[in-house]
Amino acid sequence: MPDQPAAQEQAAPWADETRQHLQVLVEGVATLAGFEQSAITLRRDDVCEVVAAAGVADGFVGRLLPTLTIEAELANADEWGVWRFVPHDRASEEALAYSHIPDVVPLDGEDAWHPLDLLAAPLHDDEGRLRGLLSVDSPRNGRHPGPKQLAVLTQYAGVARTLVLLALERESLAERVRMADEARQIVREALGEPSLELVLEACREAITSCFGAVGMWLTAFDTDGGTSATSYAVGGEVEAPFSEIDDVVIKLAHRYWADQYAAHFSHDRSEAPGLPPADAKRLLAFLDRIGIGSVLFVPLGAGPECLGFLVLTRVSDTPAWTAVERDAALEIGRDLGRAVANAHQLERERAVADRLRKLDSYRVQMVNTLGHELRTPLFSMTANLEMLDIEGMGEENRRSVAAASRGATRMQAVIEDLLTMAKVADPAREFVPEAVDLRGILLEVADECHHAALSKAQVCHVDVPEEPVLVAGEPAELHRMLANLASNAIKYSVVGGRIDVRLAGEDGEVRVSFADQGIGISEEDQQQLFREFFRSSNPVALARPGTGLGLAIVDRIVRRHSGHIDLTSELGRGTTVTVTLPAHQGPVVSAE
Repeated sequence: MPDQPAAQEQAAPWADETRQHLQVLVEGVATLAGFEQSAITLRRDDVCEVVAAAGVADGFVGRLLPTLTIEAELANADEWGVWRFVPHDRASEEALAYSHIPDVVPLDGEDAWHPLDLLAAPLHDDEGRLRGLLSVDSPRNGRHPGPKQLAVLTQYAGVARTLVLLALERESLAERVRMADEARQIVREALGEPSLELVLEACREAITSCFGAVGMWLTAFDTDGGTSATSYAVGGEVEAPFSEIDDVVIKLAHRYWADQYAAHFSHDRSEAPGLPPADAKRLLAFLDRIGIGSVLFVPLGAGPECLGFLVLTRVSDTPAWTAVERDAALEIGRDLGRAVANAHQLERERAVADRLRKLDSYRVQMVNTLGHELRTPLFSMTANLEMLDIEGMGEENRRSVAAASRGATRMQAVIEDLLTMAKVADPAREFVPEAVDLRGILLEVADECHHAALSKAQVCHVDVPEEPVLVAGEPAELHRMLANLASNAIKYSVVGGRIDVRLAGEDGEVRVSFADQGIGISEEDQQQLFREFFRSSNPVALARPGTGLGLAIVDRIVRRHSGHIDLTSELGRGTTVTVTLPAHQGPVVSAE
């Protein structure tokens, strides 16, 4: 019976279920066929392993021996029906090196069993390949088996062949299921990559390895009706002209996605649903030319939409693509379809963002032009109004001049707000933040607004820390942001009201809030409050002058500084606006 040298490398373990079934068989052979020992050896490529044994010492199961050694010994054996007998005087030195020699003394006579004798039944599959070996040793009577004993052994050899082929098929199926599951898991993990190209780069080696493929190619359908293809070959960078057969496979992809069908295609399997014989011939000629013998064609899609196809390739049609592999490939096709759909969505979003940037740039340019063009005539009008001798005018004329001056002042405010809005909204304008003390700017704004609040008998309470509160930004923009918020709080607060301003920093963020007890804002108006030129529908608010750009400017400045605005308000009860900005990180460069 086969033994193994200590240096032989151990193979991967067989499933417990496989070992248990074969163990029952070898114990039956040993008991009913009259032998002390029996064993079953299974083949894995160039190595055979003892998987089950009876009547032997511990440690015998799991031993390995080269397949070539077994085949050479069988070729030198006598044929006893399905069994092969190698007498001890014909045993090769190589075979003996791998043999287990029982410690028995042979009997006298020509039919006496010798410890070096070998009796084994080779187990072949339907294609004649050696898949395993059933062997027996040490007959209880010490003699070569007679006709009756050999008949029993022959029956067991048939049972052994059936069990071994079933076990190997089960092992192969389990391994393919495991590898297919592994491939699906790797693909799903790769879906987190930001682009289809990176998704494929992250999982292509795993897909080809798990499916036993030598390469793959993927064609994605573009949003404009075209296609884009990428390919991968194990151990090389072969670029085949896949576009030559696009007209054939694109039609198949749409049909197979609708049917949820993965097609196995080769010379032996050239008939596929929806594939005319002429197109099949073209595909086979193409595959022959690039050295591919078998492919698994997998449609990609998301929902009802087919988004491309994946083709896995093998050099030959052996082994054939199994049902498990086809089902696993369809799952991967669904996952990769989502990756294609995500890529299309990102492409559309980028296109929309690009159009919005261009539109924004055009609007900024238009507003800048309009503002500067209005400034010149407004300056001329204001200068002429100031030159008028209002002292010599009648009351009616003086009122007209005063109204014109107020109108010019309001127009000047609108123009300045327009230009400020264009400046902070310009996507092409460089933003170079610096460390800014928001506490100092807030105190400056409080001083500037003091007289406006005092004129309405309002009480402004400013709560700031003793030390500087640093944010990263542009001082002028932050000043404008705080000034607009303070101006709004004063403008929409009642006479004698209270305004609370608070600045604080914690957890890497800086918050500044303005809370007033003014007229408040309705829920409907709050939805549009930061839209350009929006004016409240509240008549009380409309009665107070404004350009409708103040909060829109605040919103743009806050977003440019990577912050956000929170607003809570109740009509008739007041409003609280809170701006949150990231705190400045890093050392402060002294200006001294």
